[in-house]
Amino acid sequence: MELFFLPVVALATVPGLALLPGLALAAALRLRWAGLGAWPRRLAVGATLFWLAYGVYETYMYFWMKSVIAPIRVDLLLLTPFLYLAAVVGVMALIRRPADP
Repeated sequence: MELFFLPVVALATVPGLALLPGLALAAALRLRWAGLGAWPRRLAVGATLFWLAYGVYETYMYFWMKSVIAPIRVDLLLLTPFLYLAAVVGVMALIRRPADP
């Protein structure tokens, strides 16, 4: 179980690092925009926005953790599966081959 949360713990310790997956998805989406259908495009945009929102939220939480004595991050237990799911859905939407017309 520790390995499951290890990437998210790494993102929580460095504030700006949590924005990298969202920025990587945004860059890949920009390159593949014209070749995507409507649904893969929506899924990729949704995954990108979810990761970027998480990056902003994680940066806020990093500075919040500095102001409390013993922060307990239960939110990571809830967010981690959704972050992984968004990453998989976003990447699969981007690498999916377009349907033949």
